[in-house]
Amino acid sequence: MRVLRMEPLAHTLAGACLAESGLKRLSPLATSTLVIAANLPDVDGACYLHGADLAFAFRRGWTHGVLAMALLPLALTAALLALDRLLSRHHPDRPRARPRVLLGLSVLGVLSHPFLDWLNNYGIRLLMPFSDRWFYGDTLFIVDPWLWLILGGAVMLAWTTHTRGIITAAALAAGTTAVVLAAPLVPEWARAVWIAGLVIWALARARVGAARRPAIALAALALAGAYIALMFTGSRIAERQVRALARARGWTVEQVAAMPVPAEPLRRSVIVVSPGRYLFVPVTWTAGPSPGIEPTAFERGARDPAVEAALAAPFVRGVRAWLRFPSYEVRPLPGGGKRVIIRDARFAVGNRPGFGVIAIVDLDAALVPRPGPGLTD
Repeated sequence: MRVLRMEPLAHTLAGACLAESGLKRLSPLATSTLVIAANLPDVDGACYLHGADLAFAFRRGWTHGVLAMALLPLALTAALLALDRLLSRHHPDRPRARPRVLLGLSVLGVLSHPFLDWLNNYGIRLLMPFSDRWFYGDTLFIVDPWLWLILGGAVMLAWTTHTRGIITAAALAAGTTAVVLAAPLVPEWARAVWIAGLVIWALARARVGAARRPAIALAALALAGAYIALMFTGSRIAERQVRALARARGWTVEQVAAMPVPAEPLRRSVIVVSPGRYLFVPVTWTAGPSPGIEPTAFERGARDPAVEAALAAPFVRGVRAWLRFPSYEVRPLPGGGKRVIIRDARFAVGNRPGFGVIAIVDLDAALVPRPGPGLTD
């Protein structure tokens, strides 16, 4: 299960839309600054070159924390100013980049990244390296087509003034459409709305002049902000509704968290953390849980010696740092050993708790980890 590989498209579109809102006029290299800065914290993705468990340990940590937010803009600005000097040697008449503007845009782009990452249920370690605490917005699903449509439409509108931009926009539209239409969790109505949205943006290209496109991009950013605010509010309402349901039914509740559902803004899969199990309650937050709804139960599993031995395995150290709603299943193996299946309830998408396997650790009869399936990434 690939729970770490966040798609970079939303970050890229956010940086590009900021540029097209008028900020690209402030300095040469402004667009490059915003797009690179919006993706820069994901430099920790290089951890995958070493292995999945290292990625579990470091992703959304050091490069997404407060220290990185201060240092990454400085590093990016220095690199782009060096590039600007190099370009000016070959093209002496070109306008020079403005250092203060590039620094300000770098700060804006870099800050946009942890904000968008915080919105999903993967979370970020915002205080790194001073604290390993995770922060979760539980607002957007990890891939949100409506954010793509809002920001991407404005960007495509701006880019389709020349042949290369038209080709890029067409490829972007084709790729995202393929994802939306092929994803089994996307409902039919959402696919229809997606196609209609693309048609509206295509018609806008013929009717909106170049002078109005920065205003369109700015409006798209405002609309994206309103959509995010609505989604955040919906998750908090769903959590309150399920807490009320739990009180009415006498459930013991340790924690409640509303998980966004792919492409369905009004729906949440709410996790109720109870002693010994997780309860999944489907909610339409504009109406509340359906009367008589019965939750799906998902056993948490005991932290017995086999589980403790599995969590101590050297190849799942990163997994321990990543888990939010852990579940453990222990199965016997031939010869007296045991297999420990480690899951996270966050990834039981669409109320399917069978999903969510992160790691599998095989133990011998003495509970010593041995070579086996390892991480499922």
